[in-house]
Amino acid sequence: MDYLSDIPIASGAVSNYEGMSALVGQDGRVYLGKSENCYLSREGDAPAYYDNSDGSLQLVSDNIKIFHLLYGDGWPMSQRQMRCNRSFSKADYMEFASLRDGVLSHYRPLREITFAGRPFETPKAYRRLHRGQPVAVR
Repeated sequence: MDYLSDIPIASGAVSNYEGMSALVGQDGRVYLGKSENCYLSREGDAPAYYDNSDGSLQLVSDNIKIFHLLYGDGWPMSQRQMRCNRSFSKADYMEFASLRDGVLSHYRPLREITFAGRPFETPKAYRRLHRGQPVAVR
C-alpha cells in the first residue's frame, strides 16, 4: 500500500455510473472512483482503500446523504415521503440535481434512481434558480 496515493475508504458500493464506485472516505466525504481502483475490505482483510495513483478519484460532496443517491436505485416511498421521514431533505435533492447537471454529467448513468417507481424529479426551487442559466460544473 502506497500511503501517498492510497486513500482510506470507510464504505463503498457499485454506483449508478458505468465503471464507477460510490465511496465514503475516512474523512467522511463522498467520492466517485473507478471500480477497478477500489480495494474494499471484508472481515479480517486489510483496511479498505482507493488506489489514486492515476488521480481518478473525484470528490463529489461533503454531504453523506449524497452517497446513497449515487448507488441507490429504487426506494418504495416517494421523494416527498422521503422528505417527510427525514431520509432526505430539499437541500439534499437540490444538491443532487446540481451534481447531476455538473460533475455527474461526465459519467454514463447505468440506471435511474426511482422513488415509488418514479424517476428522480428535480426540485421546482432548483429549476427556478437555474432557469435559462448555464449550470456551473464543479
